[in-house]
Amino acid sequence: MRFDDAAKVFSVSARELAEDEGFRRVGFDRGDGWRRLGLGSEIHARVLAARREALPGYRAEVHLQARVPVESWTAVLTGRLDGCLERSEGQWLIEEMKSTDLSVEGGVRPSGYAFERDRRQLLSYCYLWRRLGHAHVSGALVYVDIRSGDEVSITVPYDGETTDRELEARLQRFLRIWYAQEARRARKRKAAARLPFPHTAPRPIQDKLMEAIDHALREGESLLAEAPTGSGKTAAALYSAMKEGLVSDRQVVFLTAKTLQQTMAVNTLMAMNGRAFTTLQVRSKEKMCANDQVLCHEEFCRFAKGYPEKMAHSDILSRLRDSYPHHDPDTVFEEARREEVCPFEVQLELAERADAIVADYNYVFEPGVALRHLQAENLHDAILLVDEAHNLPDRARQIYSPQLLEEDWKALENRLVLQPGEIFAGLAASVVDLLALLSATAEELPEGDAIAEVQPPADALFALRAQWEPRLLAYLAWKRESRLALPDDPVLDAHFALQRFCAVLAMLGPDFTCVVEHRSAGIRLALICLDPARVLAPTFAAAHASIFLSATLSPAESLKRVLGLDSNRTSSLSLPPPFPPENRKVMILPQVRTTFAAREKNYGRIAQLIAEMSEAHAGNDLALFPSYKFLSEVAALMPKTRAHLLVQRPELPDFERRRILDTLAAPPPEGILLFAVSGGMYAEGVDYPGEVLSGVFVVSPALPQVSFERELLRRYFDEREEAGFDYAYLQPGMTRVVQAAGRLIRNETDRGVIVLICRRFVEEAYARYLPRDWYDESVSELVSHRPAEEIREFFEGYGK
Repeated sequence: MRFDDAAKVFSVSARELAEDEGFRRVGFDRGDGWRRLGLGSEIHARVLAARREALPGYRAEVHLQARVPVESWTAVLTGRLDGCLERSEGQWLIEEMKSTDLSVEGGVRPSGYAFERDRRQLLSYCYLWRRLGHAHVSGALVYVDIRSGDEVSITVPYDGETTDRELEARLQRFLRIWYAQEARRARKRKAAARLPFPHTAPRPIQDKLMEAIDHALREGESLLAEAPTGSGKTAAALYSAMKEGLVSDRQVVFLTAKTLQQTMAVNTLMAMNGRAFTTLQVRSKEKMCANDQVLCHEEFCRFAKGYPEKMAHSDILSRLRDSYPHHDPDTVFEEARREEVCPFEVQLELAERADAIVADYNYVFEPGVALRHLQAENLHDAILLVDEAHNLPDRARQIYSPQLLEEDWKALENRLVLQPGEIFAGLAASVVDLLALLSATAEELPEGDAIAEVQPPADALFALRAQWEPRLLAYLAWKRESRLALPDDPVLDAHFALQRFCAVLAMLGPDFTCVVEHRSAGIRLALICLDPARVLAPTFAAAHASIFLSATLSPAESLKRVLGLDSNRTSSLSLPPPFPPENRKVMILPQVRTTFAAREKNYGRIAQLIAEMSEAHAGNDLALFPSYKFLSEVAALMPKTRAHLLVQRPELPDFERRRILDTLAAPPPEGILLFAVSGGMYAEGVDYPGEVLSGVFVVSPALPQVSFERELLRRYFDEREEAGFDYAYLQPGMTRVVQAAGRLIRNETDRGVIVLICRRFVEEAYARYLPRDWYDESVSELVSHRPAEEIREFFEGYGK
């Protein structure tokens, strides 16, 4: 809901008008359970299509709006009714369709809170339709069984004025609740006026950044804010956003690409908070599960059982809000477990009520994961702060590039055929059909490893999903009846893979393609998002304002393009580094080439250069490589140096990742030389304060590896903008380079060297992506042919 005090107008949807105060229920037959499973949408569409075909004049998915006087205010009530029909002259039937599993309800109809909510929603549509001048209106709730397609239609009387008064009384109740919350809003406005900056005082660069952010927030615009690593972007952005959010009662949503990046945002929020507002860090469902069950249902989990009643009795939300200005995931987990309520659901309740949340990109940009109040249609009162925003285009491409893997479905088939009974036979039959479909799609491929673009078998996949859903529901019913739960359920894993694939398939356009691949592990069918602009645009159009933060947002026009930003409401800002230039030495070593064809004969030379440069000074160094293979080849040839060599391995567990960071912060006397990959956790989004790092050696421009799919991306942008190599390879590769260099200088006293190792860095195509403040006239000024000596001179001469 949105309240405009100045205009005395508030907006509310029919769905919101139907909801009661209280807490969600946990379980597939409660609240949004079927939506979370992605079930029912297709059968819902089929029923409406059948109505239109069978009943001339039947109108489906009709958008409605009415302005309703409420005391001195106007309520704008909106909704989209599923279907309506004029059965005889002036006699209208309004239908609201609900997909459900009627076996859960005894085959009759849903009951309890869910039914009351559905009834009120239908009556809201009847009310809206009557206000259009239709005097005779009746309603029907139509429950459609997802398994069988059977319908149960329940007449819902609509008696005009009496029902209208009840609905208008609910609007009055919302207004009274809003007034009752005025005292809290007033406290937040006062807190905004005296909000402390999270550090002693803002630097000049932060003042400039906050000025631009304040303008974007006032005007409801988007801002691309490029500022060097260590310039205080997080503090500046959160300070401006929190001031605006507290005054305007909007939620600040700080989004990160990696969990490690969330720590700085949380610390900044806590430094500003004198218990005047509430903040929350969102943790994934798997890590917030107290019962280690993927299948959330009251029959399987004691933390789900009786959830609404235990929430009301324990008053846990009020207690958490009163006791903790910041809701840390560990604290929420322990408090919820103590009350025996689902920690993840408690986290969701808190997330809707918090003044600021810190979360992964997924919770806004991934449809199946996005928090309900952060989906595009609800984002109007959200201020989005996108950290390390240069990562978002590729992350969005990943989100919207689902795949179906033959090996996963064969493994599921092998498990299902071992289970007796019709339920498992039905699931196995669907799996066999899917495997046959994968084989048919790949039949034109040659033997051995091969990949090609194909037309996706959309009709067959949609039909298979329609066949799969009732069989899945039978399986879920069996699980409930047998009280069997698996920590990792391969049937549900397969369902979500199929559901996600079909969801993206439904939005296919020229900005997507489909590939089929023969691999040693089996066939892979994948949808590839080439251009995420169309799928991202609705989110940024809906949000009140969006602030994109990074040290590398150039060229700004390209980023606006791939993020789908409205050029008329988007501005950009690029700020110079705030630190003394003499604190940093940048060098380019053209002595070697690191192209794929040339790198093998340069491994030894690279190892020797890194060893000599590391020997030339004390402290820790970070050497970054474009791939693990490149890294390991050079590491194997490294001569012994004064520093202890640490090598990043693929798939490091969390504790080992943090142990490496702890070792850098408290190194042995000889120092650490860390070999890591560009674009990885040690190269981006991690803070190395003080003297943790003295040198960053970037080996190669870190272009993405050439692949069939990367070449499809290149072709797509070549055809549209003649800039395929830039979009597909150059921009992401050089962004990694500049991000890595930014790990070095974090404050006014830090000093160190940045060394770029490859001849390509002096070539114009690559050099134009290097920060302009690194050199005076030309990048050739950065070329060094005696790097070790220059590094030694730099550190020896510092401060003289």
